[in-house]
Amino acid sequence: MDSSTASHTTPVSDDRMAHHLRTLAEEAEALLRASARAGDEKVTEARERLRDEVANLRSRLGDMEVQAGMRVKDAAHRTDEAVHAHPYTAMGAAAAIGLLAGLLIGRR
Repeated sequence: MDSSTASHTTPVSDDRMAHHLRTLAEEAEALLRASARAGDEKVTEARERLRDEVANLRSRLGDMEVQAGMRVKDAAHRTDEAVHAHPYTAMGAAAAIGLLAGLLIGRR
């Protein structure tokens, strides 16, 4: 994944994408197991290419998870720095968010 793409995705969308890719990999592996008995040369070639692509996909998923973890840690570190630099602003924002959440919950 290039840096321009990574900067525009959120951890939530990355999690969703990773879930869908894991599901795809599992389905592909199930298809590989189901087609193991087919002896046609073209089926065998396709199965080998699919097996390689699934292995590549799993590797990329691992990389995505590592990158997402690094982004979360970086965001937490930046938030910590901002709160330490401006503690009263952070407390005011937290109080305002709490008040707004309480009002919204109280209306139900």
